[in-house]
Amino acid sequence: VSLIMTDILPFLKKGDVLSYWKLRSSLALTARLNGAYSNQSVLQNVRSSGDGFAYGFTNLNPFLVPEKQKTYEIGTEFRLFKSRLNLDITFYNTLNEDQIVENFRSSYGTGFVLNTLNVGSTRNKGIEIAASITPVQTKNFRWNFGLNFNRMRNEVLSLPANVPEFYIADTWLYGNARGGLVQGGPTTSITSYGYQRNNAGQILINPATGLPVTDALFKVRGDRNPDFTMGINNSLRYKNFSLTMLWDWRMGGDVFNGTNMFLTLQGRSLKTADRFTPRVIEGVLNDGLQNTANPTKNTIAVTPYFSQSYFTAMPEEEFVEKNINWLRLRDISLSYNFSNLISKQKFIKTLSAFVTCNDLVLITNYSGADPAVNGNTAGSRGVGAMGFDYGNIAVPVSINFGIRTSF
Repeated sequence: VSLIMTDILPFLKKGDVLSYWKLRSSLALTARLNGAYSNQSVLQNVRSSGDGFAYGFTNLNPFLVPEKQKTYEIGTEFRLFKSRLNLDITFYNTLNEDQIVENFRSSYGTGFVLNTLNVGSTRNKGIEIAASITPVQTKNFRWNFGLNFNRMRNEVLSLPANVPEFYIADTWLYGNARGGLVQGGPTTSITSYGYQRNNAGQILINPATGLPVTDALFKVRGDRNPDFTMGINNSLRYKNFSLTMLWDWRMGGDVFNGTNMFLTLQGRSLKTADRFTPRVIEGVLNDGLQNTANPTKNTIAVTPYFSQSYFTAMPEEEFVEKNINWLRLRDISLSYNFSNLISKQKFIKTLSAFVTCNDLVLITNYSGADPAVNGNTAGSRGVGAMGFDYGNIAVPVSINFGIRTSF
Protein backbone atom coordinates (compact mmCIF):
# COMPACT_ATOMS: atom_id res chain seq x y z
CA VAL A 1 0.00 0.00 0.00
CA SER A 2 1.35 3.42 -0.89
CA LEU A 3 0.03 6.96 -0.64
CA ILE A 4 1.45 9.85 -2.64
CA MET A 5 0.74 12.59 -0.17
CA THR A 6 1.62 15.43 -2.53
CA ASP A 7 -1.17 14.24 -4.87
CA ILE A 8 -3.66 13.74 -2.05
CA LEU A 9 -2.80 17.13 -0.50
CA PRO A 10 -1.70 19.35 -3.44
CA PHE A 11 -1.12 22.38 -1.20
CA LEU A 12 2.02 20.63 0.11
CA LYS A 13 3.74 21.35 -3.22
CA LYS A 14 3.47 25.11 -2.93
CA GLY A 15 6.86 26.72 -3.41
CA ASP A 16 10.08 24.94 -4.38
CA VAL A 17 10.69 23.05 -1.15
CA LEU A 18 8.63 19.84 -1.36
CA SER A 19 7.91 18.39 -4.78
CA TYR A 20 7.11 14.77 -3.88
CA TRP A 21 6.18 12.86 -0.71
CA LYS A 22 5.20 9.21 -0.58
CA LEU A 23 4.24 6.90 2.28
CA ARG A 24 4.37 3.14 1.77
CA SER A 25 4.00 -0.09 3.71
CA SER A 26 4.02 -3.79 2.94
CA LEU A 27 3.10 -7.01 4.70
CA ALA A 28 4.09 -10.45 3.47
CA LEU A 29 3.87 -14.07 4.55
CA THR A 30 5.96 -16.56 2.61
CA ALA A 31 6.99 -20.15 3.16
CA ARG A 32 9.90 -22.37 2.21
CA LEU A 33 9.64 -26.10 1.83
CA ASN A 34 12.24 -28.66 2.72
CA GLY A 35 14.34 -30.27 0.02
CA ALA A 36 12.94 -33.09 -2.08
CA TYR A 37 12.78 -36.53 -0.38
CA SER A 38 13.92 -35.06 2.96
CA ASN A 39 10.90 -36.21 4.95
CA GLN A 40 11.18 -39.97 4.56
CA SER A 41 14.19 -42.07 5.58
CA VAL A 42 15.10 -44.86 3.18
CA LEU A 43 17.23 -47.96 3.54
CA GLN A 44 20.59 -48.11 1.80
CA ASN A 45 22.58 -51.08 0.55
CA VAL A 46 25.43 -51.76 3.00
CA ARG A 47 28.27 -53.95 1.73
CA SER A 48 30.65 -53.40 4.67
CA SER A 49 28.76 -55.91 6.83
CA GLY A 50 28.40 -58.63 4.20
CA ASP A 51 25.49 -57.05 2.31
CA GLY A 52 22.17 -56.00 3.71
CA PHE A 53 20.27 -52.77 4.26
CA ALA A 54 20.48 -50.03 6.90
CA TYR A 55 19.64 -46.40 7.38
CA GLY A 56 22.35 -43.90 6.45
CA PHE A 57 23.85 -41.06 8.51
CA THR A 58 21.03 -38.63 7.73
CA ASN A 59 17.61 -38.69 9.36
CA LEU A 60 14.95 -37.65 6.88
CA ASN A 61 12.16 -36.25 9.00
CA PRO A 62 8.45 -37.06 8.37
CA PHE A 63 7.39 -34.36 10.87
CA LEU A 64 8.83 -31.39 8.96
CA VAL A 65 6.58 -28.39 8.43
CA PRO A 66 7.21 -25.46 6.07
CA GLU A 67 9.47 -22.67 7.26
CA LYS A 68 7.46 -19.44 7.50
CA GLN A 69 8.69 -15.89 7.04
CA LYS A 70 6.60 -12.93 8.17
CA THR A 71 7.77 -9.50 7.06
CA TYR A 72 6.45 -6.01 7.41
CA GLU A 73 8.03 -2.82 6.14
CA ILE A 74 7.19 0.86 6.36
CA GLY A 75 8.90 3.69 4.56
CA THR A 76 8.71 7.16 3.13
CA GLU A 77 10.23 9.05 0.20
CA PHE A 78 10.87 12.77 -0.17
CA ARG A 79 11.98 14.89 -3.11
CA LEU A 80 12.95 18.41 -2.13
CA PHE A 81 14.18 21.56 -3.88
CA LYS A 82 13.22 20.40 -7.39
CA SER A 83 14.66 16.93 -6.75
CA ARG A 84 18.06 18.33 -5.76
CA LEU A 85 17.63 16.44 -2.47
CA ASN A 86 16.04 12.97 -2.45
CA LEU A 87 15.50 10.93 0.71
CA ASP A 88 14.25 7.35 1.13
CA ILE A 89 13.79 5.89 4.64
CA THR A 90 12.74 2.28 5.29
CA PHE A 91 12.19 0.24 8.45
CA TYR A 92 11.90 -3.53 8.09
CA ASN A 93 11.15 -6.40 10.45
CA THR A 94 11.34 -10.08 9.47
CA LEU A 95 10.32 -13.02 11.66
CA ASN A 96 11.38 -16.54 10.62
CA GLU A 97 9.60 -19.44 12.31
CA ASP A 98 10.05 -23.22 12.14
CA GLN A 99 13.35 -22.72 10.37
CA ILE A 100 14.52 -25.81 8.53
CA VAL A 101 18.10 -26.77 9.23
CA GLU A 102 19.84 -29.57 7.37
CA ASN A 103 22.76 -31.64 8.70
CA PHE A 104 21.81 -30.77 12.28
CA ARG A 105 23.76 -32.74 14.90
CA SER A 106 21.36 -33.93 17.55
CA SER A 107 21.49 -36.88 19.92
CA TYR A 108 23.02 -39.99 18.38
CA GLY A 109 20.32 -41.84 20.30
CA THR A 110 18.07 -41.05 17.35
CA GLY A 111 20.05 -43.62 15.38
CA PHE A 112 21.36 -40.97 13.01
CA VAL A 113 24.33 -38.61 12.94
CA LEU A 114 22.77 -35.75 10.94
CA ASN A 115 19.17 -34.58 11.07
CA THR A 116 16.83 -32.34 9.11
CA LEU A 117 14.70 -30.47 11.63
CA ASN A 118 12.56 -27.42 12.33
CA VAL A 119 14.88 -26.06 14.98
CA GLY A 120 14.00 -22.50 15.91
CA SER A 121 13.02 -18.97 15.04
CA THR A 122 14.92 -15.75 14.41
CA ARG A 123 14.12 -12.07 13.96
CA ASN A 124 15.90 -9.59 11.73
CA LYS A 125 15.10 -5.89 11.80
CA GLY A 126 16.74 -2.66 10.79
CA ILE A 127 16.58 0.69 9.08
CA GLU A 128 17.87 1.78 5.68
CA ILE A 129 18.34 5.38 4.61
CA ALA A 130 19.26 6.40 1.08
CA ALA A 131 19.95 10.05 0.28
CA SER A 132 20.94 11.76 -2.96
CA ILE A 133 22.06 15.40 -2.98
CA THR A 134 23.07 17.66 -5.86
CA PRO A 135 24.86 20.61 -4.20
CA VAL A 136 26.08 22.18 -7.47
CA GLN A 137 24.51 22.05 -10.91
CA THR A 138 25.46 24.40 -13.76
CA LYS A 139 25.73 24.09 -17.51
CA ASN A 140 29.29 22.76 -17.42
CA PHE A 141 29.59 21.34 -13.90
CA ARG A 142 27.49 18.94 -11.83
CA TRP A 143 28.21 17.35 -8.44
CA ASN A 144 26.01 14.58 -7.06
CA PHE A 145 26.55 13.13 -3.61
CA GLY A 146 24.85 9.91 -2.44
CA LEU A 147 24.63 8.09 0.91
CA ASN A 148 23.29 4.62 1.68
CA PHE A 149 23.02 3.82 5.40
CA ASN A 150 22.03 0.47 6.94
CA ARG A 151 21.70 -0.55 10.58
CA MET A 152 20.56 -4.13 11.16
CA ARG A 153 19.94 -6.18 14.30
CA ASN A 154 19.13 -9.87 14.59
CA GLU A 155 18.29 -12.31 17.35
CA VAL A 156 17.82 -16.05 17.88
CA LEU A 157 14.38 -16.24 19.48
CA SER A 158 14.20 -19.97 20.12
CA LEU A 159 16.13 -23.23 19.87
CA PRO A 160 15.20 -26.73 21.04
CA ALA A 161 15.41 -27.06 24.82
CA ASN A 162 18.09 -29.77 24.56
CA VAL A 163 20.31 -27.72 22.19
CA PRO A 164 22.31 -25.08 24.13
CA GLU A 165 24.22 -24.08 20.97
CA PHE A 166 23.66 -24.59 17.27
CA TYR A 167 26.69 -23.95 15.08
CA ILE A 168 27.42 -23.78 11.38
CA ALA A 169 30.00 -26.52 10.88
CA ASP A 170 31.55 -24.82 7.84
CA THR A 171 32.65 -21.91 10.05
CA TRP A 172 34.75 -24.14 12.34
CA LEU A 173 37.92 -23.39 10.43
CA TYR A 174 40.69 -23.29 13.02
CA GLY A 175 40.99 -23.85 16.75
CA ASN A 176 37.88 -23.75 18.89
CA ALA A 177 35.98 -20.83 17.38
CA ARG A 178 32.90 -21.11 15.20
CA GLY A 179 29.71 -19.41 14.12
CA GLY A 180 27.54 -20.66 16.96
CA LEU A 181 24.05 -19.54 17.89
CA VAL A 182 22.49 -19.48 21.34
CA GLN A 183 18.98 -18.50 22.33
CA GLY A 184 18.74 -14.76 22.95
CA GLY A 185 21.99 -14.06 21.10
CA PRO A 186 22.55 -12.67 17.60
CA THR A 187 22.57 -14.88 14.51
CA THR A 188 26.07 -13.56 13.74
CA SER A 189 27.76 -14.49 17.02
CA ILE A 190 31.19 -16.05 17.49
CA THR A 191 31.28 -18.86 20.05
CA SER A 192 34.64 -20.12 21.29
CA TYR A 193 36.82 -21.09 24.21
CA GLY A 194 37.74 -18.17 26.43
CA TYR A 195 38.96 -17.01 29.83
CA GLN A 196 37.29 -17.95 33.08
CA ARG A 197 36.02 -14.88 34.92
CA ASN A 198 34.56 -14.04 38.29
CA ASN A 199 31.10 -12.59 38.80
CA ALA A 200 32.48 -9.09 38.10
CA GLY A 201 33.89 -10.17 34.73
CA GLN A 202 37.56 -10.13 35.81
CA ILE A 203 39.88 -12.78 34.37
CA LEU A 204 40.85 -15.52 36.84
CA ILE A 205 44.59 -16.16 37.26
CA ASN A 206 46.14 -19.46 38.34
CA PRO A 207 48.07 -18.67 41.58
CA ALA A 208 50.68 -21.34 40.75
CA THR A 209 51.63 -20.01 37.29
CA GLY A 210 50.38 -16.43 37.02
CA LEU A 211 48.58 -17.41 33.79
CA PRO A 212 44.87 -17.09 33.02
CA VAL A 213 42.51 -20.00 33.61
CA THR A 214 40.94 -21.23 30.38
CA ASP A 215 37.18 -21.69 30.03
CA ALA A 216 36.95 -24.70 27.67
CA LEU A 217 33.29 -24.14 26.81
CA PHE A 218 31.79 -22.68 23.65
CA LYS A 219 30.24 -19.39 24.73
CA VAL A 220 29.44 -16.20 22.83
CA ARG A 221 32.70 -14.21 22.67
CA GLY A 222 31.86 -11.80 19.86
CA ASP A 223 29.33 -10.56 17.31
CA ARG A 224 30.27 -10.20 13.65
CA ASN A 225 27.38 -7.87 12.85
CA PRO A 226 28.53 -4.23 12.46
CA ASP A 227 26.92 -1.28 14.22
CA PHE A 228 26.16 0.16 10.79
CA THR A 229 27.41 0.23 7.22
CA MET A 230 27.40 3.16 4.83
CA GLY A 231 28.18 3.65 1.17
CA ILE A 232 29.29 7.13 0.10
CA ASN A 233 29.20 7.87 -3.61
CA ASN A 234 30.53 11.04 -5.26
CA SER A 235 29.92 11.84 -8.91
CA LEU A 236 31.40 14.94 -10.54
CA ARG A 237 31.09 16.04 -14.18
CA TYR A 238 32.90 18.95 -15.81
CA LYS A 239 32.14 19.35 -19.51
CA ASN A 240 33.23 16.02 -21.02
CA PHE A 241 35.12 14.77 -17.96
CA SER A 242 33.43 12.57 -15.35
CA LEU A 243 34.83 11.42 -12.01
CA THR A 244 33.08 8.94 -9.70
CA MET A 245 34.25 7.40 -6.43
CA LEU A 246 32.60 5.00 -4.01
CA TRP A 247 33.66 4.83 -0.35
CA ASP A 248 32.62 1.95 1.90
CA TRP A 249 32.38 2.68 5.63
CA ARG A 250 31.76 -0.08 8.17
CA MET A 251 31.55 0.67 11.89
CA GLY A 252 31.87 -2.06 14.50
CA GLY A 253 31.62 -5.83 14.30
CA ASP A 254 34.09 -8.43 15.59
CA VAL A 255 36.55 -10.61 13.66
CA PHE A 256 38.17 -13.87 14.75
CA ASN A 257 41.80 -13.57 13.62
CA GLY A 258 42.64 -17.25 13.25
CA THR A 259 45.66 -16.37 11.14
CA ASN A 260 47.19 -14.48 14.06
CA MET A 261 46.43 -17.37 16.40
CA PHE A 262 48.23 -19.81 14.09
CA LEU A 263 51.24 -17.51 13.75
CA THR A 264 51.36 -17.01 17.52
CA LEU A 265 51.51 -20.76 18.14
CA GLN A 266 54.38 -20.95 15.62
CA GLY A 267 56.23 -18.08 17.31
CA ARG A 268 55.90 -15.88 14.23
CA SER A 269 53.27 -13.38 15.35
CA LEU A 270 53.99 -9.86 16.56
CA LYS A 271 52.43 -10.98 19.84
CA THR A 272 55.60 -12.99 20.50
CA ALA A 273 58.07 -10.20 19.66
CA ASP A 274 58.36 -8.98 23.28
CA ARG A 275 58.58 -12.46 24.85
CA PHE A 276 61.62 -11.42 26.95
CA THR A 277 59.63 -8.69 28.69
CA PRO A 278 58.15 -9.61 32.10
CA ARG A 279 54.49 -8.65 32.57
CA VAL A 280 51.68 -9.06 35.08
CA ILE A 281 48.42 -10.22 33.52
CA GLU A 282 45.50 -8.11 34.67
CA GLY A 283 43.03 -10.16 36.68
CA VAL A 284 42.32 -11.70 40.08
CA LEU A 285 43.68 -14.89 41.60
CA ASN A 286 41.57 -18.02 41.49
CA ASP A 287 42.14 -18.58 45.20
CA GLY A 288 38.63 -18.93 46.53
CA LEU A 289 38.20 -15.19 47.08
CA GLN A 290 37.52 -14.34 43.43
CA ASN A 291 33.80 -13.74 43.96
CA THR A 292 34.07 -11.90 47.26
CA ALA A 293 33.98 -8.14 47.79
CA ASN A 294 37.81 -8.07 47.94
CA PRO A 295 39.29 -10.51 45.42
CA THR A 296 43.07 -10.92 45.38
CA LYS A 297 44.57 -8.81 42.62
CA ASN A 298 47.17 -10.63 40.53
CA THR A 299 50.77 -9.45 41.08
CA ILE A 300 52.64 -12.49 39.70
CA ALA A 301 55.12 -11.48 37.00
CA VAL A 302 55.47 -13.80 33.99
CA THR A 303 58.19 -13.81 31.31
CA PRO A 304 56.75 -15.57 28.24
CA TYR A 305 60.18 -16.73 27.04
CA PHE A 306 60.46 -18.95 30.12
CA SER A 307 56.79 -19.99 30.11
CA GLN A 308 55.83 -21.45 26.75
CA SER A 309 52.19 -21.96 27.78
CA TYR A 310 51.81 -18.16 27.99
CA PHE A 311 51.26 -18.28 24.21
CA THR A 312 50.25 -21.89 23.57
CA ALA A 313 47.43 -21.83 26.15
CA MET A 314 45.85 -18.61 24.84
CA PRO A 315 42.18 -19.39 24.12
CA GLU A 316 40.42 -18.26 20.96
CA GLU A 317 38.79 -15.35 22.81
CA GLU A 318 42.22 -13.67 22.87
CA PHE A 319 42.13 -13.49 19.06
CA VAL A 320 38.59 -12.14 18.68
CA GLU A 321 39.29 -8.52 17.70
CA LYS A 322 36.52 -6.22 18.88
CA ASN A 323 34.85 -3.27 17.17
CA ILE A 324 36.62 -3.49 13.84
CA ASN A 325 36.08 -0.46 11.61
CA TRP A 326 37.09 0.28 8.07
CA LEU A 327 36.90 3.00 5.47
CA ARG A 328 37.87 1.85 2.01
CA LEU A 329 37.80 3.37 -1.44
CA ARG A 330 35.94 0.66 -3.31
CA ASP A 331 36.49 2.24 -6.71
CA ILE A 332 37.35 5.48 -8.44
CA SER A 333 36.77 6.03 -12.13
CA LEU A 334 37.72 8.84 -14.53
CA SER A 335 36.22 9.01 -18.01
CA TYR A 336 36.20 11.37 -20.98
CA ASN A 337 33.42 11.66 -23.55
CA PHE A 338 34.55 12.29 -27.13
CA SER A 339 31.11 13.49 -28.23
CA ASN A 340 32.53 16.68 -29.79
CA LEU A 341 34.84 14.69 -32.05
CA ILE A 342 32.15 12.37 -33.44
CA SER A 343 29.24 14.79 -33.69
CA LYS A 344 29.65 15.34 -37.47
CA GLN A 345 29.55 11.70 -38.52
CA LYS A 346 26.78 9.10 -38.21
CA PHE A 347 28.69 5.83 -37.94
CA ILE A 348 29.76 6.09 -34.28
CA LYS A 349 26.99 7.11 -31.87
CA THR A 350 29.01 7.29 -28.63
CA LEU A 351 32.71 7.14 -27.77
CA SER A 352 34.42 7.49 -24.39
CA ALA A 353 37.60 6.36 -22.63
CA PHE A 354 37.89 5.43 -18.96
CA VAL A 355 40.26 4.27 -16.24
CA THR A 356 39.02 2.60 -13.04
CA CYS A 357 40.96 1.69 -9.88
CA ASN A 358 39.54 -0.66 -7.25
CA ASP A 359 40.45 -0.88 -3.55
CA LEU A 360 43.20 1.72 -3.64
CA VAL A 361 42.71 2.89 -0.04
CA LEU A 362 41.97 0.97 3.19
CA ILE A 363 41.93 2.61 6.63
CA THR A 364 41.21 0.15 9.47
CA ASN A 365 42.02 -0.75 13.06
CA TYR A 366 42.22 -4.46 12.18
CA SER A 367 45.63 -6.06 12.77
CA GLY A 368 45.29 -8.59 9.94
CA ALA A 369 45.62 -8.22 6.20
CA ASP A 370 42.02 -7.17 5.50
CA PRO A 371 38.94 -7.07 7.75
CA ALA A 372 36.58 -7.89 4.84
CA VAL A 373 37.05 -11.61 5.39
CA ASN A 374 34.92 -14.67 4.85
CA GLY A 375 36.51 -17.98 5.73
CA ASN A 376 34.13 -19.83 3.44
CA THR A 377 32.12 -19.52 0.24
CA ALA A 378 28.45 -18.75 -0.27
CA GLY A 379 27.89 -22.52 -0.33
CA SER A 380 27.73 -22.53 3.47
CA ARG A 381 24.55 -20.42 3.21
CA GLY A 382 23.15 -18.24 5.97
CA VAL A 383 25.64 -15.66 7.24
CA GLY A 384 28.43 -18.10 6.36
CA ALA A 385 31.93 -17.55 7.75
CA MET A 386 31.86 -13.77 7.46
CA GLY A 387 34.18 -12.43 10.18
CA PHE A 388 36.41 -15.53 10.31
CA ASP A 389 39.95 -14.87 9.10
CA TYR A 390 42.14 -17.91 8.59
CA GLY A 391 44.68 -17.60 5.80
CA ASN A 392 42.62 -14.95 4.01
CA ILE A 393 44.47 -12.50 1.79
CA ALA A 394 43.65 -8.85 1.25
CA VAL A 395 41.41 -7.72 -1.58
CA PRO A 396 43.78 -7.01 -4.49
CA VAL A 397 44.26 -3.56 -5.99
CA SER A 398 43.17 -3.57 -9.62
CA ILE A 399 43.32 -1.04 -12.45
CA ASN A 400 41.16 -1.25 -15.55
CA PHE A 401 41.15 1.02 -18.58
CA GLY A 402 39.38 0.89 -21.88
CA ILE A 403 37.11 2.43 -24.49
CA ARG A 404 33.32 2.34 -24.69
CA THR A 405 31.57 2.89 -27.97
CA SER A 406 28.30 2.17 -29.78
CA PHE A 407 27.45 2.23 -33.46
